[in-house]
Amino acid sequence: MLLEAAVMYDRRVAAILNENDSTLEEVLWKELADGKQYLYPRLLFVITGKGPDKEKYEEKIKKLHLKRVAFRTMWLSAEDYPLLLGSADLGVCLHTSSSGLDLPMKVVDMFGCGLPVCAVSYSCIKELVTVDKNGLLFSSPSELADELLMLFKGFPDECNALKSLRNGTLEIGSSRWTTEWEEHAMPLILEVLGVEST
Repeated sequence: MLLEAAVMYDRRVAAILNENDSTLEEVLWKELADGKQYLYPRLLFVITGKGPDKEKYEEKIKKLHLKRVAFRTMWLSAEDYPLLLGSADLGVCLHTSSSGLDLPMKVVDMFGCGLPVCAVSYSCIKELVTVDKNGLLFSSPSELADELLMLFKGFPDECNALKSLRNGTLEIGSSRWTTEWEEHAMPLILEVLGVEST
């Protein structure tokens, strides 16, 4: 889904900027250097992990030949992973739950580093991702491409939607375990026990 969205982002930006496949790479860089094309930035996706399909996806990525999107794959230590997340502008989560009941810990990691998320929509993801507060949800590559265009338009100075999501992520992340327990879990437990809360 990510690769398809990246292709769509690349093509849609080219269409918006009135480029075509014959536009030379050197021309794009010169125009970028002259400050003409900062409406939409180049995107770098860093894919973490070492799953069994890693090489298959690396081969697919090599065949894409995108002008505005690049990919890197890497396996990071537990110490380096939060540093990468903290330096990113947006997280993308492709996790889907076969049971519909589990939540992606990668999103928890991203939120812990103040990183807003675009995540695949499924039955319980809204327990973690609050749309337009700390992230966005998508169901197709086209929706993800639309979200990337919307969030990164005018990057880095004019992308208010992305800034708003980052602020929301930091705000939600500032709530502490004790506060969450007292507001949500304790009243339920007291109700089950038949004890009135004070």
